[in-house]
Amino acid sequence: MVFLYKITKEKPFKYIVYLCLSVVMIVLLSACGSGSTQRTAAQPSALPSHDATSPTPRLSPTPAPTSTVTPTPSQTPLPTQTYTPTPDTRPDPQLWGGWQIVPTVSGVAQEIYQRGLANGNDPRVFSVIGDCQSEPNVFLGYYETQWYVLSDKYKYLQDTIDYFKGSFSRKSLAVRDGMSAPTALSALWADKNSCEPDENPVACELRVRKPSIIFINLGTNWRPDASPKAYEKYLRQIVDLVIANGTLPVLSTKADNVEGNNGINLVTAQVAHDYDIPLLNFWLAANSLPNHGLDEARKNIYLTPEGWDLRNFTALETLDALRKALVVK
Repeated sequence: MVFLYKITKEKPFKYIVYLCLSVVMIVLLSACGSGSTQRTAAQPSALPSHDATSPTPRLSPTPAPTSTVTPTPSQTPLPTQTYTPTPDTRPDPQLWGGWQIVPTVSGVAQEIYQRGLANGNDPRVFSVIGDCQSEPNVFLGYYETQWYVLSDKYKYLQDTIDYFKGSFSRKSLAVRDGMSAPTALSALWADKNSCEPDENPVACELRVRKPSIIFINLGTNWRPDASPKAYEKYLRQIVDLVIANGTLPVLSTKADNVEGNNGINLVTAQVAHDYDIPLLNFWLAANSLPNHGLDEARKNIYLTPEGWDLRNFTALETLDALRKALVVK
């Protein structure tokens, strides 16, 4: 105490600090020794007991949550669309002999006719392409004379005669003795007074008369040794020219068989089928007449008077059917 007193008395503040630090150190050392002994004695009872043979426990990993994927519902397949092709109701060209005498009017024919009217064709004018057997005195001109008579059964045809009045008796610029399919397309055969220098008879008639309907009566002047396929080529050119003008072509089978195998009638029916245009089947109508309506004295090329009459009448019936289908609404 005396020592401490002396220290504090001489250097009171400095030595008081030393004294306090010494006391603190003594207390900490005593506490550390006592605490260390107690923790070591208590440690064995704090751990789980196990022997050397016990397997070392392993922590099982927590399984990752299984992701449940909701399947996308499969789309119901669309029903397979079945397309039914539009049936071709046109008659078979190979069976041309059985085609009906008076033709019906197809949608294609309607379109050609209406387009022609839009371009200025006259709905009351029809015309003809052919040889001497298509001149008015033997083809349709009879219906603009005072001699024709319609029975009560056929009085309805008078409306068609009146509608096309003026066309029956007028000679076409595309009708000439000896006219054939090739010469109908030749400017050398055109009327020099009415046609342009480079116009063929068909083009000239279409320009001058502006017909809405035109009969194509060709084939009789085709040489027996010439190929019907060559005739078909020229006939298609004529049909192309007529349709381009918006005029409805009406093809016709013939009563004669100068080629020997009716090849001209077959290719004519084929062209009518391919273009879907009307065909007057006069060959079938002529079956009702003796010798098929042909004059034996004239090599079975020209028609008898009965043949002319029947040809005129079936052509008039065809005009009537066309007028009702194309004009009358």
